[in-house]
Amino acid sequence: MSRAITLNSQNCYEIKLQGRSDESWRGWFGEAEVRAEILGDETEVTTFSNVMMDQAGLVGLIRRVHGVGIVLISVKVEV
Repeated sequence: MSRAITLNSQNCYEIKLQGRSDESWRGWFGEAEVRAEILGDETEVTTFSNVMMDQAGLVGLIRRVHGVGIVLISVKVEV
């Protein structure tokens, strides 16, 4: 059985962003695993896996990504 997700619980996320990450992005995601790929339509995508944070941290991260003009593709809870 999976545990409940709450506002204050530390959860593990997978976050996909358009583009290739540079070193300045990587610090925002803590100890996350980083994978870059090029999709069939030549779009570059960077996936950060095992991103551990609570909901407030996730909202702050999304705001930071948006603030610097990076396109957010998806956010998924890893269970």
